[in-house]
Amino acid sequence: MHLQTSPTSHFSNLHNNYRDLLYLIFTNKHNIKIMKEQNIFINQIGYATESQKFGYVRCHKDKEFYIKDEKNQIVYSGKLNAPKKDRVAAEDICTIDFSDFTQKGKFSVCVADDVSFPFEIGENLFSDLYYKTLRYFYLSRCGQKIEDKDFGHEPCHTGKALIYGTKEEIDVQGGWHDAGDYGRYIVAGTKTCMDLLLAYEAKSSFEKFDILDEVRFELEWMLQMQRPDGALYHKISCFKFCGFIEPQDEKEQIVLAPISTTATADFAGCAAYAHTFYKKSDPEFAQKLLDAAIKAQNFIDSNPDFIYTNPPEITTGGYGDRNITDEKYFALCSLYAATKDKKYLEKAIDLFQNYQEIPRDGTEPQKTEMFQGFGWGSVAAYGTEILLKNKELIDSNLYQTLKKAIIDRAEKLLKISENACFGTCIERVFWGSNGHVCDEAHLLLLAHDLTGKKEYFDVAKKQFDYILGCNPVNYCYVTGFGSNPTVNPHHRPSGALKKCMPGMLAGGPAAGLHDADAKKYLQGKSPLNCYIDVVGSYSTNEVAIYWNSPLVYVIVKLGLV
Repeated sequence: MHLQTSPTSHFSNLHNNYRDLLYLIFTNKHNIKIMKEQNIFINQIGYATESQKFGYVRCHKDKEFYIKDEKNQIVYSGKLNAPKKDRVAAEDICTIDFSDFTQKGKFSVCVADDVSFPFEIGENLFSDLYYKTLRYFYLSRCGQKIEDKDFGHEPCHTGKALIYGTKEEIDVQGGWHDAGDYGRYIVAGTKTCMDLLLAYEAKSSFEKFDILDEVRFELEWMLQMQRPDGALYHKISCFKFCGFIEPQDEKEQIVLAPISTTATADFAGCAAYAHTFYKKSDPEFAQKLLDAAIKAQNFIDSNPDFIYTNPPEITTGGYGDRNITDEKYFALCSLYAATKDKKYLEKAIDLFQNYQEIPRDGTEPQKTEMFQGFGWGSVAAYGTEILLKNKELIDSNLYQTLKKAIIDRAEKLLKISENACFGTCIERVFWGSNGHVCDEAHLLLLAHDLTGKKEYFDVAKKQFDYILGCNPVNYCYVTGFGSNPTVNPHHRPSGALKKCMPGMLAGGPAAGLHDADAKKYLQGKSPLNCYIDVVGSYSTNEVAIYWNSPLVYVIVKLGLV
């Protein structure tokens, strides 16, 4: 057995029809779920009938696998693929391919005496996942009464915010609580809004949840975060993180952190793009967004860069960024698409063609190709996607250049996936790796839209399967779903109420071992195994709006709802 134990641990056996679970209780604070080592990894929710279907198994002397139904009858068999071993998983893993098995029902995969978690094959398997993942945003609203039988509460953080470095206070209400804490951050919120708007754009109809209304709630807050001169305050939070209390119980002074160019540019790009979604339903609001985006860009054009670092008195999340070129590029691309004013395009092209990477070792910046990313710290791909979606506004040479930038990255991701144990596209397993997995799936799905190349779609689907159980720790990383979900997220409402809010994507493995629990229990593990489901592990088990949002996008673009 592979157990994360302490000298004071005790165990109790729980039995069911597919595996034994062990629970470790210690210090009366954490429940660490400990399992008999599981050797088969599948998407714990299931697979659409006609989709590709991959599972994985630790290298086994037996080369055959079987699929059994609920009556324990063998309904399918096949051969295991040759094993692979990569750096991030660091073990021999064989692929189980049962894509041509299309029988609907509930099943398990078996290899010799090993049995997988149960899963389902059918249609509309992911609707509940989709809506719970979206409802998380509503439940994360700040400043208003939340209606929910489990996580409802009275309005929170309704006091005036102190402008850092002054004695002035202003009223700033709304926005989503960013992550496991109650701060609200512009760079995180803009990425989140972009993902949700792109998901909305990709789906012809929505029921049960109004995405545009939810995004508008965040945008209304962002408008309050803009100074009269166009600059955006970087974030609003208390001076320090609170304990695990409910949001309405955090009564400390809230403070507006200094402005930043990243926040201002991200807002300009997001607001300019968002305005098109509200032009028909509320043209006045749409124009307000566009005017604010232009004002933000004018501030950037006429002022030096403001690189954000936390003032010494503020210790909440920093979201600092050394290289702000990609944020400026995103803003200019979005403003050009919104206004058709070529001055924005000319500046965007200049940034694209003369991009410089800033080395981490402090050496001189080096000219290189602009990295096409969808993370909060690397947003260039949002700008590129906007221009590619507005093909008629750019000449054919620029279109081909931008398309090539996306395809080149997608091809690199394909090669990584081909050699990866679990089909993943990540080479560096850093803080928030699960969000990064979803962002890479986003890029692959964009490449699929541009080319129709099926391999891009298939590898994007493997990233989705990884999130839901095809990973070496055998977790479904979304709370409330799968046979073995995350149950102890670093999330203050869940911790305070001692119940887990469903539909939240855990941050996932982080090889850096940044928190005390990670250091205590994960030393010596391979990168993809550096995950622990305890409340205290903020670097592996926190949740965040900008990790949920690309998951929403991927579910939509894979055609699963």
